[in-house]
This record gives sequence, structure tokens and C-alpha cells, in this order.
Amino acid sequence: MKTNQVMIAVLMSGGLLLSSCKKEKEPDAALAANKAMASSSGDVGIMSVLFNGDASNGSANVWKNINIEGTGAVTTVNDETGTLVWKFLKPSGSHRTEGRGAKNYSAQEGDEIYIGWTSKIYMPTDLKTEALFQWKSYPTDGSLQNHPLMVRTKNGKLELQHFDDQHVATVPWSTTLSTSAWLKFVIRMKVSRDKTVGFIEFWYNGVKQTLSNGSDRLYCRTLDAVPECDPKWGVYGGDSSQVTHFVKKIRIGTTYADAAQ
Repeated sequence: MKTNQVMIAVLMSGGLLLSSCKKEKEPDAALAANKAMASSSGDVGIMSVLFNGDASNGSANVWKNINIEGTGAVTTVNDETGTLVWKFLKPSGSHRTEGRGAKNYSAQEGDEIYIGWTSKIYMPTDLKTEALFQWKSYPTDGSLQNHPLMVRTKNGKLELQHFDDQHVATVPWSTTLSTSAWLKFVIRMKVSRDKTVGFIEFWYNGVKQTLSNGSDRLYCRTLDAVPECDPKWGVYGGDSSQVTHFVKKIRIGTTYADAAQ
């Protein structure tokens, strides 16, 4: 009788030990999986999203302000997958329909961030717009660059622009504009007023792009003289035609994996 009791106790003890070992491994495996998330840039780390601009979070939690010049509208609709997305409608004759993000977030000198989003654009392919995305300076009064970075359309091209502290524009990257299709963007940015410290890297549809300097990195000034730069999405310019810009999966994070949703 005692022998049986001892055997049962040993088996129960062994079962507890096995169970305990299994439970201890699960967090280790989860941590290892998080640590193993690597970006295309070679960064490895636990995801850290600084700002989530999903339409499902509501306008009050995403936009610092809505800027409309004309009869445009910023609304939300479901896309073909049932995901709630932002819809920026700029009618013909109107000048601007944009949302200024990111609520409760502001980039500081020395930050290194990734800004990501996915767009679908309906517009004439030859229409020139001033911006579909801006890294915009606030307040505007006293700014030198006004908008250090912009994504716009011109002559059938989709262009990434940089503006220096004399407001002189260059085009580090361009490609043929695709309309009526989802396009993915990620900008890696070292935030700095020093043009030898600040830099940008750029991914389009999941592929890191070679820029006009022949490198995948452009050193440049990415923060204006004024206190803040904020991201803006929507439509600016292109007054002669209607433009509809759908935007989803807006993220700002500290790794590529944060932004490449």
C-alpha cells in the first residue's frame, strides 16, 4: 500500500515537473519570436508602435486637425476586405483635403522612426498634385523648409520630394504612378536639423528603394527650425480634377516591422 502511494506521488511529482517545464518554455518561445522579428534594414527587436492611425480608432484619436479648402470631406469606409479605412475626397475646384496626424505624438531631435501607410488613389494619371503625404512643419510661420518631405504626383509619376532649409526641392525617388491599386510606403527617418545627421530611407511596395544619389540612404535635414513636424495624409493641389485617396494601416514605430503592416 505504501509502495503504491510512493509511486503515485512520484508520478504526480514528475507530471508537475513536466508541466512546470512546459509552462516555463512558453514565455521563452514567445520572447524569442518577438526578438527574431527582423526588418529589411537588419533591425531586430520587439515591436514598438508609437502611433496607430487606423480608422477604427476614430478621428479624435488620430488627427490633430483636419484641413479642407473647398468642399472636400474626410470620412471612413470599408475596403474590399471589410477593413475600415480613411477616405479623403477632394472634388474638382477644391484645393485641399488632408488630415494632420499623429494625435499625442511628436517627433524630437535625434529620434529614429519609421512611418508607414497603404494608399489607393483614384485620379487622372497626368494630374499634378502638391502632396498625397507631407512631413509638415508647425507652426508654418518661421519655418524654413515648410515641409521637409512630400509624396506627390507629376507628369504620370509618383515622386518623393525633399525640401532643404532654403525651400529648394529635390526628387530623391520617383516611379510610374499606379492608380486604383493598393500601394505600400515606409519611410525610415533620422529626425534632425543637422543635414549631416538626419537621413531618410524609403520602401515602396515592400522593396527598399535606391535613391537618386545611388544609395539607399539620403542624408538630409528632416526637422525644420520650428518646434514640430507632423505627418499629413490626403490630397493637396490638383485643383482641376477630383481626387479620391484611400489610406489605411498608418503607423509610426521604431522598427520596420512596426510600420510595414
